Parts: sequence; C-alpha cells; structure tokens
Amino acid sequence: MRADAALTPLLACPVGAIAAVLPGEADPIWSASQLRQGRYPVHRTTRSILFKWLESLTPSGPQPVLSADDLPEPLVAAVSECASTIAQHYGGTVVRLLLVELPAGGQITAHRDSGHLLSNTHRCHLPVVTNPQVRFTIDGDVFHLETGMVYGMDNMRLHSVENGGPTRRVHLVCNILPPEGARALA
Repeated sequence: MRADAALTPLLACPVGAIAAVLPGEADPIWSASQLRQGRYPVHRTTRSILFKWLESLTPSGPQPVLSADDLPEPLVAAVSECASTIAQHYGGTVVRLLLVELPAGGQITAHRDSGHLLSNTHRCHLPVVTNPQVRFTIDGDVFHLETGMVYGMDNMRLHSVENGGPTRRVHLVCNILPPEGARALA
C-alpha cells in the first residue's frame, strides 16, 4: 500500500514465543508450500510457512483464503498473537500471514509488489531472526530491521533484500486490510 515513508517502525512486538517454536532450517515444513515461490519468481530463494493467504480482492469481492490447519499449534498460536497485535494497530483484518526465510547469502532481487490485494493492504514485516548483515533496500535507501519491531512498508516502491550474513533471516510478513476493506469481508 502506498505510504508517505518507505519504511515506518510501528510498534514493538515480542518475538520470543515465535523464536522458541520456530522450525529449524532442516525442518520440511519450510518447503511444504511452494505457492509463493512458484507464483512470484523473485521469491524463489526464500522458503515460507503460510498461515493465511487471501488470494485476491476483486470488484466482486474477496477470493478464496488458504488457511493452514495442519501446522504445529504452538507455532500457530505464537504467530497469531503477533498478527492480532498488528491488526489491532490498524483496526483491520489479517488477509495474508506467513513466515519467510531468506538463507545466509540469499537475495530477493529488486521488485515492486503489484496486484489489487497488495496495493490495498498494509504490508508489515516483523523480524524474528536476523543478523547485522541483512540489508533491506527500498528506493535506494538501505535499512536494517531490528528483531521484535513491526515495520510498515510501502511495498509499491522498488525494494530488495540481501542477507550477507552467516545465518538465516526469518520475518513474519503480515498484510492487513484496512477497516473499509475489512467490511467487505464480513
């Protein structure tokens, strides 16, 4: 969603509960869904755990939602608590919720998000695991996102990520439909 700033720190959100139950790098849960990687080639170097995925918003209304019912309950509970906090900040509805892993040395090349859903929802990132060599670049400005801080980002701007560090980067990515859009989902 278009915003005045490329990246805005929104609120602190403790990630200890997520980190405590976060699947390890070798856990096959990270490769169970290839939806995002298959649909968006720019994300092929990432792995995701999808909790909620509204397919699209159209003039005729919202399209089907994928909701993962077979994920470990402690992980779902920890992620859901953070997502609820973010949704309350905006007063909206979570329509996409996923953990995204970028491996050490991985890159997400420069791109702009597109589509009706992504241009009409607030995109938030909550770093769960990071390292000092992770660089998030938006319109040429380089940022380092701190663990436990929720950031709102203008995903319509050109953005990329580079993990130059020795460890993976894991973010909780959450799209919030604002209240006026959320009423259409009710």
